Amino acid sequence: MPGRERLFSTLIDLTGRSSARSRPEVLHSALSLAIALSDADGAVLVLGGSRQYERSVLRKNEESGEPETSIWTPAPFEVSVLRAHQPRALSDLGSSGVSPAAACPGVSPGPALYVPMRLQDRRVGYLAVHRHEGAPRFTGREARQLALLAAWAAGAFDNLRLAENLEKLAVTDDLTQVFNYRYLKSALRREVKRASRFKQPLSILMVDVDNLKAYNDRNGHVRGSMLLREIAQLFASQVRSWDLVAKYGGDEFTVILPQTDRAGAATVGERLRAAVAEHQFPLAQKGAITVSSGIAHFPEDGDSVTTLIEAADRALYLAKRNGRNRVEGIERLAA
Repeated sequence: MPGRERLFSTLIDLTGRSSARSRPEVLHSALSLAIALSDADGAVLVLGGSRQYERSVLRKNEESGEPETSIWTPAPFEVSVLRAHQPRALSDLGSSGVSPAAACPGVSPGPALYVPMRLQDRRVGYLAVHRHEGAPRFTGREARQLALLAAWAAGAFDNLRLAENLEKLAVTDDLTQVFNYRYLKSALRREVKRASRFKQPLSILMVDVDNLKAYNDRNGHVRGSMLLREIAQLFASQVRSWDLVAKYGGDEFTVILPQTDRAGAATVGERLRAAVAEHQFPLAQKGAITVSSGIAHFPEDGDSVTTLIEAADRALYLAKRNGRNRVEGIERLAA
């Protein structure tokens, strides 16, 4: 296939594959197409910023596998490539004095071609192709083609990051930056199904900020909104990575606690309560801002999303009625 036609076919291929919205697939596409386009024995893609970079490697005849990806510290030559704006070609990497770390693992140091990449989020990187020792050097035409491919790949990563940001916005509450009500319902539905299928414990907390109206009356609703965001971040810092904190509505939050029994939920609820009570919030004395929590456990208190939330809400009402700044369970309602 003529070079120009092959290049356009390659770019069209990359566009189609990047639409799969998977970062590993974009990586694989960029590396495998770089190898095919330049008849290289291996390709390397380095991407990162703020002193931390990720390096992905793919070799010829291994295109069906996944790229080898690892955290990478660029060698001095690679740093110069990252800062450059033009491709850098070496006729023989082995005799150039460049650190062996800049070579492609599994490819004997020979001709190499490095093309810098610029992304919109201030990340930088490069796409490099390598041939075995003794192979012909890369031509200027191949450098121009790889530069176009690198620019296309940078655009694919930018689009992927934009899609991820849009997806995050769709499930995030604007005010508190935790998950929103819509995502809460779908996540809880998923956890209920999982708990039912695998006979695992599942609990939720319904948490309400005490006396928020009084704080708003004194300091204004803008300050009240900032207070809610600070509380949400406190909650997020006090739970496990697989727990989920979501805004339920108004000044209420819901915390989903997979694989957690009633006693464990009470422990988490108390930890959240203490974190808020001991935190120094702006324009408030320590201990003036508190939260109340209600516990519901699956399936005893509710066997569906609706009944579980209703049970937690009733337990929350009990905590409010019994003096606030406390954690209550639904079983206390019978008393």
